[in-house]
Amino acid sequence: MPIKANAMTKLFFCFISGLISNATLAQCNTGNYTVTGNLVISSSCIISGDLTIVNGATLDVDLTNAAADTFVVRGNILLRGNAVLWVHSATGSTNDQFIISNNYSNQRTITALDSSRVQLENIEFRTQEGDLTNAASLYMNYDAADNSVFYINNSWLDTRTAWLLCNLKNRATLIGYRPNHVPTESYLQDTAQVTVHGAGTNIGIWLNFESVTGTLDLPPNQAQPYTWKVGRSAGGLFTSWYLEVDSANPGLGVQIFPTSKININGAGLPATGELKVALLFANSTDTMKALKVGLQNTTIANGLAGSVTLNNVNLGPIAWQLYALANENLFVKNSVVNEIGIAGPSRVTVESSVLQFGALAAVGTGGSSMMINNSEIWNQAITAANNSIVTLDNCKITGSAFSTADNASHITVNGGCFFQNSSGCSEDAMVDIATGYPLCNPFIPAGYPQNLSPASVTFNGANYGCTDLTNDSSVRIFPNPSENLVQIKVPNAGEPYSIEVYSIVGQRLFGLYNRKSIDISNLASGIYIITVKQQGKKWVNKIAKI
Repeated sequence: MPIKANAMTKLFFCFISGLISNATLAQCNTGNYTVTGNLVISSSCIISGDLTIVNGATLDVDLTNAAADTFVVRGNILLRGNAVLWVHSATGSTNDQFIISNNYSNQRTITALDSSRVQLENIEFRTQEGDLTNAASLYMNYDAADNSVFYINNSWLDTRTAWLLCNLKNRATLIGYRPNHVPTESYLQDTAQVTVHGAGTNIGIWLNFESVTGTLDLPPNQAQPYTWKVGRSAGGLFTSWYLEVDSANPGLGVQIFPTSKININGAGLPATGELKVALLFANSTDTMKALKVGLQNTTIANGLAGSVTLNNVNLGPIAWQLYALANENLFVKNSVVNEIGIAGPSRVTVESSVLQFGALAAVGTGGSSMMINNSEIWNQAITAANNSIVTLDNCKITGSAFSTADNASHITVNGGCFFQNSSGCSEDAMVDIATGYPLCNPFIPAGYPQNLSPASVTFNGANYGCTDLTNDSSVRIFPNPSENLVQIKVPNAGEPYSIEVYSIVGQRLFGLYNRKSIDISNLASGIYIITVKQQGKKWVNKIAKI
């Protein structure tokens, strides 16, 4: 059984106190820095390069004094050989920060190996320096293996400016006591384990189901602080990994492979949903159709041959994540997807879909390609690397940042329209819960899409605003895609307006006046054009019938 948080805390304090009793002051305002003995930092400090801690050494960053202090590392952090990094402040403190300085060109990583430990207590974690008022959220990784431990006690980060992904491999352990987005998401695999304690916990945990057959029963009160055990023979599911939740409320996600065969039983909880699902594909040709948020009582048959069955499971507003691994041909149509990634030499084609809030990343070694047509994109990052190609044709793109990691990769945007991400967007108001339709993106700054790699990102004829070309922000038509009823919201419901529906080739099918919804259930599957006219203004919208 995992050790409870308070007992583990005492063990850590006894262990670390013994190590640092004869510690010396560390050197600050330096470049790459290697710690081989026990050192202490007791005020604001900047390491301008990589920080390496080895051979059983302990770096104690003690920010418990009254000042608002920051510990900044402008590089990667590596711990080897039973090393310890302890960053802590006084209980109740809200002013002290641990910052690892990232930007779009440099994604930093904390790596813990050989039974090493990272311990954060009463600390705000950030991935950027400076004024973050209008900053985008930047990702970074914590990678742990070989009996390493990541311990978090009452520490937090703001997901509008930081996103920490925790990869737990081999026998690594994560122990969290009221962690708030530290780490933001944890990936549990191999014989690793996660233990989280205490109301106020706000992290995401992804459960790996590669080559696993069985039934996952979600906790019946998942939306509230709950107590639950799963994995390694607990909860009726036999896996090598283990998760224990003790009066906490982490978000849950499952990773499904073609080798999986999982039945997932839920309580159908409304609002934010119970579960996120990541589907991973390799060495095949797969087609995903009509993936929608809020989906219940459904078997995912296309492409995965029944690998996952959802029974009374309510997906959250940001639900589907799709990853193409090696030699995959993946087709996505008429779906709402959070994130699409290509990790190997594969090809992904997207048609008539909504892509929201995550990353579109073609970074497969050996070259990969992503083609996106006639879709809406509300993404944080659109990236190409390792001789990969991303092409977007006739898409509506709100906010977003385009970047490439090397000169051999390229992103091309043909036509379509750019829209501004709104200012003042919050995580509570970023999506229409009832439909899953995105309204804004709190993880990117306000404004139009940004080209961060002008030498290798090409915009061909994209329009800005597009009031008369595509969906204006003052008129909303949802859900999109839809099977039957489509809701219409106009800027001034008290004034008369007309609605006309056309085929994709411009044939007028029917028209209506002053209707809040239209029925498209009798139309064949495909793309249609809906025109709304009010007070001399005109909005032209595309919608997918499924």
